[in-house]
Amino acid sequence: MEIKKILVPIDGSDPSERAFQEACFLAEKTDAEITMLYVMDPETLIPAYKELPEHPEDPFIKKGEAILDIYLADAPKNVKAEKKVVFGMPGNSIVSEAEDMDLIVMGNSGKGSVSSFVMGSVSHYVVHHSECPVLIVK
Repeated sequence: MEIKKILVPIDGSDPSERAFQEACFLAEKTDAEITMLYVMDPETLIPAYKELPEHPEDPFIKKGEAILDIYLADAPKNVKAEKKVVFGMPGNSIVSEAEDMDLIVMGNSGKGSVSSFVMGSVSHYVVHHSECPVLIVK
């Protein structure tokens, strides 16, 4: 399997930080390009929408881009990385954005088994619905 495009979902958590570091390591070894993805989940943003101007997505996109910029600054200089911010349900969005990727590298949710069973897990969803391989980093 040749790895040339790696998708790394980023949410600012410790597991996503570790996933990003692993993706950078793999990208250096394979000369792959990394796409960092920040998904804006509308369900978590609904209360905040009431307080925003007529283009409510702009502040959220800027927030997502700011988080990705922090990671981009930490990327090794020889790793090609780009950032992307999308709106949608995290699991669905990650699978959709991975259509032309060779690998997804993502952190685990960090939830306990009971919480994951009740609420579901984004990483679990991606593993079971992605067309490409998924590497879960703890």
